[in-house]
Amino acid sequence: PPRRAHARAARAPAASEMAAAARRLPVLSAHVAASFGAGAVRARPLASPSSTARRAMAMAVLVERFGGPEVMRVRQTELPPLTSSQVLVNIKAAGVNPSDTYVRLGLEGPYAGKPQLLPKLPYTPGKDGAGVVEAVGSEVSDVAVGDRVYTTSAVTGTYASHAVCEARTVYPLPAVTSFAQGACIGVPCATAFYALHIRGALAPGDRVFIHGASGAVGLAAVQLARFLAGPEALVAGSAGTAEGEAAVLAAGASLAVNHRSVGYVDVLKKAAPEGFDVILEMFAHVNLPTDLALASHRAIICVIGSRSEDIPLNPRHFMSSEVDVRGVFLSMASPAEMAAVHASLRSFLEDGSLKPVVGLQLPLSDAPIAHSEVMRPSAGGACGNIVLIP
Repeated sequence: PPRRAHARAARAPAASEMAAAARRLPVLSAHVAASFGAGAVRARPLASPSSTARRAMAMAVLVERFGGPEVMRVRQTELPPLTSSQVLVNIKAAGVNPSDTYVRLGLEGPYAGKPQLLPKLPYTPGKDGAGVVEAVGSEVSDVAVGDRVYTTSAVTGTYASHAVCEARTVYPLPAVTSFAQGACIGVPCATAFYALHIRGALAPGDRVFIHGASGAVGLAAVQLARFLAGPEALVAGSAGTAEGEAAVLAAGASLAVNHRSVGYVDVLKKAAPEGFDVILEMFAHVNLPTDLALASHRAIICVIGSRSEDIPLNPRHFMSSEVDVRGVFLSMASPAEMAAVHASLRSFLEDGSLKPVVGLQLPLSDAPIAHSEVMRPSAGGACGNIVLIP
């Protein structure tokens, strides 16, 4: 279909777009209320005001010094008492993300020169998790004890049996979604949808290429692109292994290629002679020049991942195709965008359009293995998400 120029404009989503997204779901009144919907069960009051002051104990992965994966150890730790706006979640599964490894490295990693952004030692890693609410603060009214939930952040970290979370970062977990799958929503699925829908402005009929599609974000992006672009649209993805290619096809891609193979670019050009309209890039410091060669007129390239490296790039490649290259950084999304993202994800989970792929489940004690695997999935690690089970 002909491209609509206004859909490719370099701009933030207009208010009308956010309103349209909200109309496909129940009316949402606030950030947390948005995720629970009108039928949510209100929280039962705690037995007494002192309940929130009681300190819970947890078995948790602790990082007592920054460094390699070996610095993580499982210890019993005391959690802080809940404040009025917080909830205590019994974590059934914790998601492992590349960003967790960057924090663990401390000043030896991407946070070099930014010590103010690092957590105070000792700390427990993890933002993503899923479990059951065990206690709620006195002012929490949209989360009830016993609710199945997933988290997008945790005050005390999710690599643990229990975690303290702000109520606004806790969302309902549909009954059809397992705890292990729920632990994969906060970063991977939300990043995929944010990239495709908000940053990439994906429209029905668009041709989509996900450069690095066998990981956690990539497999979620394949499923969501199939739904958003339509059943007949070309959705292509790359992987570094035969297992990865199979996972990409199983997620709904029309075409899977091995980006380690000579000639994979030619295969993609043959499949999409006019180029791809939306490209998601996971390894931009290596692949961005290739993406430019694969882009259609006024395409959008969304950079989700890259090392901090300078690369040679010919600016004229941007001119003739009028391509946009946009960064994707989920934490920069506005509250309204985040509310729309998670409301939409809930709908996709409930109707089966999105089924997070769990490639590897490990006990908490194997957190060092999980951190090694999450950084090299194309070299033989798991396809999809890596999850720790307390």
